[in-house]
Amino acid sequence: MTAHVIVIAKPDPGKAAGAKKYAESVQPLLKAAGVAPKLKGPIVETLAGKSSPATALVLEFPDHAAAKAFFEQEAYQDLIPLRDDSFLHMEIHILGPSA
Repeated sequence: MTAHVIVIAKPDPGKAAGAKKYAESVQPLLKAAGVAPKLKGPIVETLAGKSSPATALVLEFPDHAAAKAFFEQEAYQDLIPLRDDSFLHMEIHILGPSA
C-alpha cells in the first residue's frame, strides 16, 4: 500500500549553501528510487504550532518499507550531518500503514 512522506523544513539562512547542497544530493537518490515530489511549496502561514517552517514536500513511495529503506540507506545516512547542520528545523514523517 502506498506510503507518503511529508518533509517540513526551514533552512538556516546563514547556511544556505549547505541546505542547497543537501537538496541537490538527495535528488539523485530520489530519482534512483523512482520517487518524485508529489507536492512541494512554501508554507505561507502557520495556523497551529510553535514552529514556522519554510517549505513542505510530499513524496510517494510504493509502501512503508520502501519509504523507511530510503531514509535508512547509507547514501542518505551520509547526508544527515549536512542536513542537521544546514537546517534550523527538519521533520520527516511517514504516513500510511506501518510495516
